Amino acid sequence: MINLLRSIPVLLLLAACAMPDNPTQSGNGGTEIQLETGRNCWANRCFSYDSARQMVSLPGKNPARVPGAVNTQKGFVTETEFAAMFNAAAMSYANGVGRR
Repeated sequence: MINLLRSIPVLLLLAACAMPDNPTQSGNGGTEIQLETGRNCWANRCFSYDSARQMVSLPGKNPARVPGAVNTQKGFVTETEFAAMFNAAAMSYANGVGRR
């Protein structure tokens, strides 16, 4: 029990660490964020991206389609497009909840 209590601060410290941001490049619209299949993070916002299905998801939520205004063909998106993808994933129904 005492060992468990000693490990709690270490676990909390590890959980508080921010995820590293995806690689970026400079483009005509400013900073462009590289999309990768799997976990993508920028500005402390993370989501999972499936390039084959054009879907984004957050843990505990159903996958959502990438918004139509977002062009993912070149593998990079602007900060605004990244935020739109995150918002689409966040607005998705939670697993086990939804229309019946």
